[in-house]
Amino acid sequence: MEWQVRPIARQCAASGKELRPGDLVTCIVHKPLGGVIERADVLKDQAAGFNPPGLLLGRWTREVKAPAEEEQAQRAQLLASREELFLSLYEQDADPTGDRAILKHILAMLLERRRVLRQAGPPEKGMIPYLHAATKQVHQVPAIDLQPDHIRLLGGSLDLLAG
Repeated sequence: MEWQVRPIARQCAASGKELRPGDLVTCIVHKPLGGVIERADVLKDQAAGFNPPGLLLGRWTREVKAPAEEEQAQRAQLLASREELFLSLYEQDADPTGDRAILKHILAMLLERRRVLRQAGPPEKGMIPYLHAATKQVHQVPAIDLQPDHIRLLGGSLDLLAG
């Protein structure tokens, strides 16, 4: 099964203002306490004042494309969004629920398939080293034996990220 990060919303989550081609948008992925993973797209100039509830999982900035361009660029954007989400998962260490570790593992598998990441050695101490092709940085990904419970735990959340 392959999950995709959904495209940019058409409205700013902070102001409700329509997002237009050329607008810079900060995409914020978070998990409210006891809830499922959510994504909020906020105009970049309003992002500093937007505090989503719960655990911040990742954030990145993207330009809104025109609908005609968007369809053509959608595949590249989805791959870039996955990559940006993966990298942003390493900006904070806190993972009280374990969701961040599961997301790292799932996204690493997807990005390895797309040749964005490459395994850089054997697993050691429960971690798999992956080399990020563009930055040449090695990221330690939790070696998780994915079980149906992991997918069920994040299943509803991943639907919100899926396009």
